[in-house]
Amino acid sequence: MDKTDSKKLKNKSFLNVTVFFRKTYVNTVAVNFFNHLPLHFDFEKLNVMALFDEPTSRLYHVNIAASLFLIVCVAWLQTSRKSNLQISPAARFLLFSQTLGRWIFRKKYWWNRSTRQDYFIYIFNIILKVVLLVPLLDISFAIARPLARFFYTYVSESAPLAINADFSSKQQFVAVAIFTLFTFIWDDFLRFFHHWLMHKIPFLWNFHRTHHSARILTPLTLFRTHPIESGLAVIRNSISLGVASGCFVFLFGGALSLWTVLGVNAFGFAFNFFGANLRHSHIPLSFGPFEKIVISPLQHQIHHSKDINHYDKNFGVSLAIWDYMWGSLVYSSPNLKLKFGLKEKFPTLKNLLYK
Repeated sequence: MDKTDSKKLKNKSFLNVTVFFRKTYVNTVAVNFFNHLPLHFDFEKLNVMALFDEPTSRLYHVNIAASLFLIVCVAWLQTSRKSNLQISPAARFLLFSQTLGRWIFRKKYWWNRSTRQDYFIYIFNIILKVVLLVPLLDISFAIARPLARFFYTYVSESAPLAINADFSSKQQFVAVAIFTLFTFIWDDFLRFFHHWLMHKIPFLWNFHRTHHSARILTPLTLFRTHPIESGLAVIRNSISLGVASGCFVFLFGGALSLWTVLGVNAFGFAFNFFGANLRHSHIPLSFGPFEKIVISPLQHQIHHSKDINHYDKNFGVSLAIWDYMWGSLVYSSPNLKLKFGLKEKFPTLKNLLYK
């Protein structure tokens, strides 16, 4: 293969790998949505559900079903611990039903001043991402291509870990596993660091306070973000995707894939499946000793607490190692009573979005 053919192959790899990562790695609804749109598309045939129910989202129906199962388990465990062991199974089941009803079937939980703001901001941000933020701010390809070219120019002219016929199935398995884990850890660190900056820089906190103003946490509170913060999240995802794609092309020549579940990074999917929706809720799900490794829903609820002792704690999304290194890790404790929101007058929707 001459240099011209090699250059064409590398250019093709850039495009193929970037498209692959967009579909399997970036946890942004709008990016996934745009991958399925032709250059000139018919709005009448637009699949609106792709905006609200797709595998990269925590609100994907599979993740919601898993969260409901976890809620049932936590409710049963709490009922068993609090109830007298001498009571009948029927009485215990009644207590369990009351706990479950109090947690997820109360109208006031799903329909109040705080959650109504959540619903509006959620829909507003989805439209904003699709129409404006992603088309203008998604620079992942602009990062991936020059990064890989830099490596090819100054490090090696060929992919050092390119999969070929000499690789055994075990070697390919290990390579895929390592790279899947790398992309997950890299993205998780960027999410942590971005979150940390939003708290520590006063200018950025003015936007992030929109998220922390929620007094009732529901799964939709995740999307309660100021438009400026949503734009910054698109840039962060672009950096994550661009760097991972550039490294991918250089190391493996575009010939390696990730472990995926329904087109999503396997580790990211596992995180969403096992309780990510409960991070923004009042369900006290703790991971016990495993909170030294991964951030539990209850740890993130501590992050939203109005208690001054909980300020600037537990910034992490999935892994606890970043908070441990930054000195911001706090473990959950039994019978923790938390109140959410800011210690100020509850803001109006106008104040949340335009100030």
